[in-house]
Amino acid sequence: MRRFLFFCLSAFAAGILSAGAQGTVWHDPLALPGGGNYIHGRGFALNDYTRLPEAAQEKVRDAVWNLSRNSAGLYLQFTTDSPDITVQYEVTGAHAMPHMPATGVSGVDLYNGRGERCWGDYSFGTPITYTYRGLPACDGAYTLYLPLYNTVKQLKVGVKEGASFAFLPAEGADGAGKPIVIYGTSITHGACASRPGMAWTNILHRLTGMPTVNLGFSGNGRLEPEVIDYVASIPAALYIVDCMPNMYVEEDSVYTLVLNAVRQFRRLRPETPLLLAEHPGYANRNTNTTRRLEDERVDRAQRRAYAQLKKEGVKNLYYLSREEIGMPKDGMVDYIHPSDYGMEAYAKAYAKAVGKILKPKY
Repeated sequence: MRRFLFFCLSAFAAGILSAGAQGTVWHDPLALPGGGNYIHGRGFALNDYTRLPEAAQEKVRDAVWNLSRNSAGLYLQFTTDSPDITVQYEVTGAHAMPHMPATGVSGVDLYNGRGERCWGDYSFGTPITYTYRGLPACDGAYTLYLPLYNTVKQLKVGVKEGASFAFLPAEGADGAGKPIVIYGTSITHGACASRPGMAWTNILHRLTGMPTVNLGFSGNGRLEPEVIDYVASIPAALYIVDCMPNMYVEEDSVYTLVLNAVRQFRRLRPETPLLLAEHPGYANRNTNTTRRLEDERVDRAQRRAYAQLKKEGVKNLYYLSREEIGMPKDGMVDYIHPSDYGMEAYAKAYAKAVGKILKPKY
């Protein structure tokens, strides 16, 4: 309790940026005293809204590095009794994509302490502004999910002058221990959720109550040893590897990559549970033979690798099949990227698997 009060008082005293003309007091999570980590959902203590440390730039491919600048899966948690909350921030890239709206690419998403979404007015200017008004008293901390496919330059949260306010530190603030660390593709990255709260990793965060770390790299979840080194460097309750949609190589090469990836995880984290996921299946696999043969090819290779690893006695290794994912026929925006409907199916399948593997209380 004393520690919590200390954070509340220090955040209120030193996190205030300014009082606006209309009585708004602004708070910046990167401008708090002591250099603490107030950015949730990542495995590295960085002083910005990115997902890999600076040292990674020299070790991973440029495409992975550039995508790691996106704030996918990151979130803030804070307490306040203010009836009005305003979020202002700037991003470096375009606000939207042809198949994904600005609210998902560049928006934020606020949930109250009871897990209920708060709807706010928004404006995609410079800065982007979300305004939430008439909020009732909140039980617990608010969670603010950050943009999925953009890089946040700066961000501040405004509340009414005189209201209490405190950012919660990332260490243990979720009321949970080690996170679920997820390495994957654009589907993990968040394409094509309509808003950040609907990315399946963020839904999983709410379903399980466990912190999640999103290391999805759009088009670039390719089981590369350099990337796995960083994934496995994060102490985790569970590692999820969901890379089959980005396996653009021959079947035997996929088989070898999966073998090597699991063996690498086991060298670095001998006991931590590891879950391999199949390709969810292309949306047009029943109407396009090429697509069907492609997703069957990579799954066949991964199943072979899984069987070989189990034969070798690899422990705490688990598998999630396409059938268990259960992607609805109309659950995708295009041929591969889930809509919110598909994201929910993905998250529920993973939550069920997490329940079997970790038996968490949720």
